[in-house]
Amino acid sequence: MPLFGDKSADKLYAHLLKLGIQAEMLHGHPLQKVCTKKGGVLGWGGEAKSLGLVQVAGKNIGYVNIIRQRHGSGQQEITFHYFEYLVPLREIPSSLCWAVLVTKKRGLFRREVVNIEWRGGTLADTLNGDPTLKQSLLMEFQLNRPLDILVAPEPIYRCIRIETGRHLPSGSLFDYLDRVAVLTAGHVTEVNSQPETVLFEGKIEFNPHSKGAEVADCYVTDRHVRIESKEPFQVPLYMVEDCYVSTPPMPSFGAGVPVVSYSAVTLRYRDESGNRRKVEFEMQTGYAAQLQSELRNSYPRGITR
Repeated sequence: MPLFGDKSADKLYAHLLKLGIQAEMLHGHPLQKVCTKKGGVLGWGGEAKSLGLVQVAGKNIGYVNIIRQRHGSGQQEITFHYFEYLVPLREIPSSLCWAVLVTKKRGLFRREVVNIEWRGGTLADTLNGDPTLKQSLLMEFQLNRPLDILVAPEPIYRCIRIETGRHLPSGSLFDYLDRVAVLTAGHVTEVNSQPETVLFEGKIEFNPHSKGAEVADCYVTDRHVRIESKEPFQVPLYMVEDCYVSTPPMPSFGAGVPVVSYSAVTLRYRDESGNRRKVEFEMQTGYAAQLQSELRNSYPRGITR
């Protein structure tokens, strides 16, 4: 009888055991939802579903999510199975704690990887600062093993997700990913010990056309959205779901004096109980666009909440 109800998933589990990794199967674990909320490997297309979670002992990687991804339907359907590696954290990771591995290649026909570099948020510098890790991963590339590594924060689940594409890891690669887990966990602790960094600030107006009009300061930091109004508002950045801006018609110009344009902004978020909420205000159109961009870019492409 298949352990996961899927023969390919059983093979993935058996592969971990062959690598000498102590693993225990779990079903119905909350961390399985890390997969189901996004669309496939590195955020690209398809329907992804967790078939089960494997708890790992004696490693910094705490769990391995076994994923089934489907593309198309009927006779055109293609199915892939792969791993996602999860690093549990005691602290909530900032949305800026992410990195993606990019390559520099040489050659016209046989594109040889000659260098690698981590790019992305604040985590990238930490990973680039480990020369041993860099050399080890470069050797993996030179052995023609595709990696496509993405390290992404999952603050709602208080963990870090590591994706490597649809291939089985060697024992050495698992060890290198475990090193990434160590550096990432240390980076999250370091970031959270520092003061918040302000990414955006601007003036907003509540009920601008009424007697109860109020002007307040709005800030976006690397951890929160904060509005310093009569009734202070603060929500964790990872709980913000969307920032919708209603752009007005182009302003007219009279007597050589430009008319200042304002946009209506709707900020949708979840409260501590998980209920959907919203706050509405107006601000100058240029600042509204900056606010929207900052919030939508707080998670890089391929990383969704």
